[in-house]
Amino acid sequence: MDVIWFRPPAGDAGTLNACYNAVDVHVIRGRADQVALLDGERPLTFARLLTEVGAFAGVLRAFGVGIGDEVVVLDVPPLEDTVLQLACARVGAVLVREPSSSPALAVVGTAGRHDVGSVPLITVDDSGELDWATAMRAGRTDPAGCAEVPGDAPLRVIDGTAVPTAEHLLAVAAGDVTDPVLTPLMAGETLALVDQA
Repeated sequence: MDVIWFRPPAGDAGTLNACYNAVDVHVIRGRADQVALLDGERPLTFARLLTEVGAFAGVLRAFGVGIGDEVVVLDVPPLEDTVLQLACARVGAVLVREPSSSPALAVVGTAGRHDVGSVPLITVDDSGELDWATAMRAGRTDPAGCAEVPGDAPLRVIDGTAVPTAEHLLAVAAGDVTDPVLTPLMAGETLALVDQA
């Protein structure tokens, strides 16, 4: 598989987008109706996944989340987790799996289980002020496109270490790294979410 750049490196880091490489490219290349995700028995096509990811990316953008801003994601079910990962990549936000002292936004499975401070909080189980379903309805009215993310901008933080976007995508494309979400999607294959657990 190839990594698609918006602007290839030329004495700088270049720009690209992980979500574009995993989702948009398949829709653009005529595979919109191909199954991208299997959530149990429920299939989601690349077109439907793009709609969901664009919607949540719109939510992130509405909260002012952009390139380099941290989004804390804690205890979220596999489907929402996948949408979140791709939406963060879409706007250039940094996905963080542990509580952070200064995230722009937090998304958790159950409100109150984790102390996320005073940052905006979205809950998947509807236990917070802004629940996932309400956020997604709002996001669908103004979905976000793909940001031109610098290649050296972090995609996520793993064990306290920032993972640069381009380095990670190139490693996935070369088969040097297996990413549970990006590896199958970048290859245009179906991601079975039950296999992620």
